[in-house]
Amino acid sequence: MRSFATDSRRGRMPAKLDPDEGEPKRLNIVAPISWVRKVDEWRRTQPDLPNVSEAIRRLVEAGLEAGKKRK
Repeated sequence: MRSFATDSRRGRMPAKLDPDEGEPKRLNIVAPISWVRKVDEWRRTQPDLPNVSEAIRRLVEAGLEAGKKRK
C-alpha cells in the first residue's frame, strides 16, 4: 500500500478552505501508522479522492456532527 508520504498526487493543490472560517491554523499531529492507513483507505473510497488534509477535515467534521446527534 502506498502511504501519504509516497502518494504521487502530492503535488496537487490542497482543497480551498472556506474564507468565512477565518485564517487557517496549521496542525501537526503524530498518529500510529495503523490509523494513518485507515484514513488513507477511507480517502481512496471517496469519489473526488481528497488530499490528506481534506480527508481528515471531513472525518473530524463527520465525527463532530455524529456527537451532536447523540446528545
